[in-house]
Amino acid sequence: MGERQPNLIFTLSGKAIIFNFRSSLLMHRNMHMRKIRSASIMLLICLAWLGLAASQGMGDSRAYDQSGYQGMGTPAYGTDQPVMVMPDYISPYDSAMPQGYQGSANPVRLMMEPADPDGEGLLFEENKSQANQLYIQMGNRILTEGTAMLGEEYVLWARIRARGDLQLFDYNGLLFSQPSVQPGWYRISGAYGDFLGGHLYRFQVAGLSSNDLAVTISSGSYPTAYSLVGRVVDESGNGLSGAGVTFTNSDGGRFSTSTDDGGYYGLDVAAGLYAVNAQHPGYSFAPSQVQVVGEAVSAARPLVGLSMSVP
Repeated sequence: MGERQPNLIFTLSGKAIIFNFRSSLLMHRNMHMRKIRSASIMLLICLAWLGLAASQGMGDSRAYDQSGYQGMGTPAYGTDQPVMVMPDYISPYDSAMPQGYQGSANPVRLMMEPADPDGEGLLFEENKSQANQLYIQMGNRILTEGTAMLGEEYVLWARIRARGDLQLFDYNGLLFSQPSVQPGWYRISGAYGDFLGGHLYRFQVAGLSSNDLAVTISSGSYPTAYSLVGRVVDESGNGLSGAGVTFTNSDGGRFSTSTDDGGYYGLDVAAGLYAVNAQHPGYSFAPSQVQVVGEAVSAARPLVGLSMSVP
């Protein structure tokens, strides 16, 4: 037989009360276990709620406003001040980029200067609810999306509302930066259709992103059966037939081809950065560079020949 538990006998108001130590311990332990089970259930409920909130893009205290979101980090304006809306899902800037494309390595010659679109007679619709806005110029209009020709330059416009350092991106690649930019309108020249496909531009100033500007590049008359295409023209933009074009890379590779009747050329080369130059009787050319990307048709800037004829 087990050891008998002692009893404590005492009197209260003349009545004898027997207190059993074993019964008291069992009762205390049962109450403690019930508290642990209740706390565990509450913890599981909290964890399940947090997991559901994170899966719906509500992983922190910032408000999620689908109507105010236009790309990663675009400010949504309320009645008082701008609020950065940062959704938790995958960045759109990581997709649709050609293999090997790096905006910061692309030999663009961008230049930004203050300008007034109204003073130049350009038509546009301004979105005043957005802090910063980016446009492409097409004819006498500036638009929030557009089309450009392969190998040809086009102009971007930026409207900025806050002072700060500007960074211009194509997808996730940094194309251009300029410190201490003042509020106002700016013309950004020098962008060109460097590959067949599309660009997705945006800029940031004072921590606020602009809209996403989608620019689709069309092939025009270029021979797009090749990985690299281009054109050789004179000062008037007319194609130079029979011009020789040479390419060299950092590995010492050298490639050459010639232009057709319209001044166009094409050849297949591996992805990488190339120096390019042209030769044609009676003309001089300045060397240039082109970045060839994988899985897309790349285009060099037109090589412009300066006439060497004596007047």
